[in-house]
This record gives sequence, structure tokens and C-alpha cells, in this order.
Amino acid sequence: MHANYEYITINPILNMKNFRSSLALMLLALGTSVAFGQTSAGEKDYKRFPHVFFGVQGGGQTTFTNYDQLKLITPTASVYVGGWFMPSVGARLHVNGLWNKGGFDNGADFKYDYRYVTTNLDLMLNPITIFGKKDYYPVNLYLIGGIGLNCAWDNGDAFAQKAYMPMAWDGTRLSHNARVGLMVEWNVAKFLGINLEVDANSLNDKYNSKVANKDDWSVTAQLGLAFKFGYRKNTPAKDVAVVTPVTEERNLTLYEQMQNTVDNRMNVWMKRLSGESKADFLNRTSEENIKTQRLAYTKEVSTEMANDRANSTVRDLLYNRASQKLGVQFTDMPTITLSVPKEDIKSFKNAGDLKFTNTVYNLNPGDKFEVLYTEVLNPSTGKKYTYVSTRDGKFVQTDGYMPLSAVQQDIINNERLQAVATNMVREAKEKSILSDNTTVTVKAEPVSAANGKTDYKVTYTYDVKDGFSVKDDFGPGKYEAEKSAASTVMLNIIKQTIRDEFSKYAKAGNTVDLKLKGSADASPVRGKIAYNGQYGDIKDKTVKVNGKDEKMTVTRASGITSNEQLSLVRAVSVKNYIVKNVEALKGMKVNDSYEVEVSSDEGSQFRRVAVEFLFHDAF
Repeated sequence: MHANYEYITINPILNMKNFRSSLALMLLALGTSVAFGQTSAGEKDYKRFPHVFFGVQGGGQTTFTNYDQLKLITPTASVYVGGWFMPSVGARLHVNGLWNKGGFDNGADFKYDYRYVTTNLDLMLNPITIFGKKDYYPVNLYLIGGIGLNCAWDNGDAFAQKAYMPMAWDGTRLSHNARVGLMVEWNVAKFLGINLEVDANSLNDKYNSKVANKDDWSVTAQLGLAFKFGYRKNTPAKDVAVVTPVTEERNLTLYEQMQNTVDNRMNVWMKRLSGESKADFLNRTSEENIKTQRLAYTKEVSTEMANDRANSTVRDLLYNRASQKLGVQFTDMPTITLSVPKEDIKSFKNAGDLKFTNTVYNLNPGDKFEVLYTEVLNPSTGKKYTYVSTRDGKFVQTDGYMPLSAVQQDIINNERLQAVATNMVREAKEKSILSDNTTVTVKAEPVSAANGKTDYKVTYTYDVKDGFSVKDDFGPGKYEAEKSAASTVMLNIIKQTIRDEFSKYAKAGNTVDLKLKGSADASPVRGKIAYNGQYGDIKDKTVKVNGKDEKMTVTRASGITSNEQLSLVRAVSVKNYIVKNVEALKGMKVNDSYEVEVSSDEGSQFRRVAVEFLFHDAF
């Protein structure tokens, strides 16, 4: 009879159905409570996490065994203490117990009472905040799982029935307790919550004094109150007044003061705003947005500290005619460049007349400000020019930039020079010295010198239309510059302009480089062209011949035997004229150099001379 106990009357299929039905009804009740409670409360103005809680519960429990579960329902009570570490994760120590019942039906319907207590350490997860967009909801659903120890005792009634049921023990019994459960909780007040909890507990087979070689299940359903402590005040972010770095912090550099102010503004910006969802906060404070916001604050604070520095520290103006860029120099900031067309450059006056507006600054670690953006107004014309800083295109003064005054003076000089050249050519044509087919060109331009100063280069050339050089230029084998009508007019222009327009650059004691160029055509020199020595013997003169340096000699005895020598003597004849007739150069240090070219073609248009002056330290 003992061997057949519990297996004669157990129906495990019906037993599991009852368990599932009961669990389904409990879950339905929980879901209804969640749906109702979600609209019951709003968010508060304090931080709820982390916090601690203490709770009491009361309800009923039953044990699933080979007996009618409805007849085994008994009251139960619980106390617990724990804490929520973050919105989604918490833990508690839970103690549950009171009365319990067991029963068997083995020819007689018999129930018996005993006592128990269960102590469990539970992990609590909140899927609503895990998958939701906020840290707090007034109604929450908790998933509960844990492990603990159960103790049962006072089973004398059961032990007295040994004749009907083999007892596994007759005194206190310890058992494991593995728990899964659900709790729905409604926060009805700041420190108070009402909850409904349903747990399923897996216990040792001998928990209810009967042996079936499988664990027993106990289900509890309880209502409870939770008391919560440890909330902190949640202060919403507010607008922060602009704080100008204090000058009293003598131990901090300007850059450090700027960085401190930026840090303070970033700390405020990084706080979660009132009513801002978790998703919006994380999106706003992404790594990329943090970098962008810090850069914006850096510009903002640097601009506040610069205090309109551009208008008070502008020093000088430079211009690059090739790139048409105006360089604006400051006393304590890097130069900026503006795109200014050549036709606008004459309208710029003093650097201090410019007006800088909407300027944005940056302060670098060396305590130096720099302009990142500005709009520059030229009061003379009312035109506005915009500067935007880029990594490329930084100002380099050696890249063709000249003082604005030099560029403007050069523009005036070129206008005057061309007027002088045009008048003198016209006079020569009126006197029938030149034909209408000859043009003399004078070109002047400032040049950056290696010593940081500015030189002034002036070039004189002429051009004769094809077919007319025979009358206006050198004849075959001729080398005297004053016997060429075109070169004679050019020499007269040199004499007048150096005396007048360039007198300010031709100062005694200064240095001028004089480059003289002669050319010849490909007509061969047959025999020897007589050289009467009027320019002296030319011995071992270093000459650049078609781009390469060579030593050349021409004497009265040797005469001229090559086109290269003929080209050189033409250039020397020009030098001889300048030394004799240009008085302003006599007090200067003159460095002369020669360059000759021989064309591969024949024709009088290839018999020319040209002159270049380079006045050192002109500006």
C-alpha cells in the first residue's frame, strides 16, 4: 500500500491545466491593472533613481500537488527590502510565509496543516523602462527571478497519518526555493506605491511531507504597499547668463580662462532638460553633436573675449596682383586675405579706414586671437568684402604680396610711363624718325626681395611690325644702338623716365641691377665684322647665351665673328648710352649683366635690344 501511494490518485495533466489556468487569470488581472494605471499619474520633479524601498504584502497561496488546489488555499504574508539601482534594474530581500496545507486522497479525504517561511534574494527587471523612452512611468511591470531557502515545520498532523502516507520526515525541513514572478506597481504618491505580485516557487519534493520524486510548486498572489526613500531633487536646466572671464585670475592664461568658460557652458548643455525624453537626450548629446557644440562655444567665448579687436588693431594693407588678394595685417593677429579685383584696389586708402563687422574669433593655446570670419567695408566705395578662414590658402607674404602703397604707386607709375612712351613715340613719328609700325613699352612692377623689403623692376622693350624692321631697327651687321631709330626712341624714354618718374628710386648709394639684352637673327657672319672699339675691349665677359652662361671676348683686333658676339655688342652699346646720358644713376652702385639670343630664323625683326632696371629697397 505504501508503494502505490501518490501515484494512484495523481492526474498530472489535470494538475498542469489547473496551474496554467490559474496563471493565465493572474496575468490577465495584471495586464488590466497596467492598462488602467498608465493614465493615473504624471512625472514628478525629482529623480527617482537610485532609491531604496521597504514593503509589506498579504494574500493567498496554494501548493500544486495530487490534491484539489482550491482546498489548499491559505493566507500568506510577506515583507521585503531592496533598492532600484537604475530605472530598469533592482534587487530585494523577500521573506514570505504563514500557514500552509497539504492533503491526500488515498481511500480517505484528509488535509493537514503545517508552517513555513521562505527567504529569497530576487532580481527585478522593468521591461517598460528598458524598451520605453523615459526613465519613469507611474505604472510599471516588474519581472522577478531569484533563489532562496524555505523552511517548513509543525507537520504533526501529517506525520500522524503514516499508515496512509509514508512520511519523509517528522520535523523541521529545509528546502531550496527557486522563484519566477510578475509584479505590477502603481505609484500613487511620491513615496508610496501599491502593487500586485504573483510568484511561482519551485521547492524540494519533501516540502509538503509527501514524496513523489519531483519538485513541488507553490503559487502566491499578494497585494502590497511599497514605501520608497532616497529621492533627489531634479533641477531642470535653465538659461545661463553669459559670464565674461574675470581678469583677476592672473594665474590663468587667456586660453585657460576661455576653456574654463567653455567647460561651464558645456556642463549646463549636457544636462537633461525638463520634459526631454531619454531618446532625445541621447540624440542631442551624441559624440558628433558634443564636438559641434564645443566648437560653437569656443568661437562664442573667444569672440566675447576679443572685444572687437579687428577694428582696433588693423595695421597695414598688402596686395597680390596675380591672385587679386588684399592682405589685411593686424598688430597681434595673423593676416587675413580678401578677394579684391584690380579695378577696386585704387579706392583703398588707409588701413584704419576699414570697418570690420560680424567678426568671429578664435583664441589659440598661445593666447593669440585669430579671425575666423568677418565682413570688411571700404568706406571709400561702400563695397563690402567677406573673409572666411580655411585650412588652405593661409597668407604668405613672400607669395607676391606687396605693400598697398607700392602697388597703388606702381599703378600710377605705369599710367604715367605709358603716357611718356606714347608721347615720345608720337613725336618721333611726327618727325619721321619712326614709322607707325613701332611701339615702345615700359612696364614697372614691385618685386618682393629676399630681405623682406620691396624692389622695383622697370622693363623697356620695343616692337616693330614684321616687314618694317629694316627701316626702324638695326640693319644687318649693325650694332650701335643710337643708329637704330626704334632703340634710340627707347633710350630717350629711359633717360627721361629715370630722370623724372623714377628719380625717387634712383638714390645715391642705393643699388640697381641693370640687365641688358641683345639679339640677332640667323644670318651668318661672313668673315669678320669690324669693331672700332668705341665701347672698349670686351674680355672674358660672362654672358647668358640662350639661357646658358658662357665667356665671351670681343676686341678691336678680333672683330665680330659670330651672331652671339654681335648680340653682345648691341647690348653693350645700350649700356654705354645709359652710363653717359642717365645722370641719376651715376651716384648709384650699378650691377650689370648681359643676355643674348640668336634666333634660328632670319629677319630684321630678330635684331633687338631691351633693358631692365631693378631698384633695390625701393619701398
